[in-house]
Amino acid sequence: MKGISLRNGNGIPFISLFPTSDSCFSPIIVRVYSNKSISVLSKFRANSNFECLDDALILFKQMVTMKPLPSLVDFSKLFKTMIIMKLSLFREMQKLGIPINGVILNSVINSYSLMHRADCGFSVLPIYLKNGISFDVVTFTALIRGFFAENKVEDAVELFKKMVRENICEPDEVMYATVMNGLSKRGHTEKTLSLLRLMEQGNTKPDIFIYTIVVDALCKDRNLDGAINLLNEIKQKGIPPDIVTYSSLIDGLCKLGQWEKVRILFSEMVNLLQR
Repeated sequence: MKGISLRNGNGIPFISLFPTSDSCFSPIIVRVYSNKSISVLSKFRANSNFECLDDALILFKQMVTMKPLPSLVDFSKLFKTMIIMKLSLFREMQKLGIPINGVILNSVINSYSLMHRADCGFSVLPIYLKNGISFDVVTFTALIRGFFAENKVEDAVELFKKMVRENICEPDEVMYATVMNGLSKRGHTEKTLSLLRLMEQGNTKPDIFIYTIVVDALCKDRNLDGAINLLNEIKQKGIPPDIVTYSSLIDGLCKLGQWEKVRILFSEMVNLLQR
């Protein structure tokens, strides 16, 4: 990840990666429709534009009641359009000089991450500094999520390491889960397991959600012995597995045809749910 600097000579955190680009804040084009005979969905498919957020919400409510449901492409376009509208509103707030805070900026960065635009997410960071707003764990979790969304695994891992190495912010459960989930879904099972061990040694301890990510990664890697050993380790720590943990293991064992182990784990899961 070239050009990243998280501290200046005085030890003050800052970021310099991508220049602020107006393309990151391009406003949407608004059109007002008066032809009531044309369906809202047809207009949206043709233009992907709305006069206001209420129109987008109305369309969503209409779409979920349709039979058959509109395609996933339609829902994805609607979701992306709503994100663009939120970013356009943020740009308008800046122009009007309306005060902003960390919650708003974090939301903007997360929106860019959802759009697979990590570069635009980084372009927001100077706005924090200009307004005297501190970066926090939510800020960097959103940026890391954006890198993973673009399959930039090395950049995501490097940013996470900088957070820890330079003590910029203390990773929380959500940041750990974001990194571990991103690694596991891309086949980096050993790195996922190593990060779990690192987390166990730190101040933030893994919960069942974190452990389940690793169990699932081991199962998908066909390392069922490792997954079962981790399950036993979880139980010894007094952390009860949940239905998702058992489901990952049962799925992996079924694929390998280990039916006796499937029966035992399924029985354990049923007993757990009945408590």
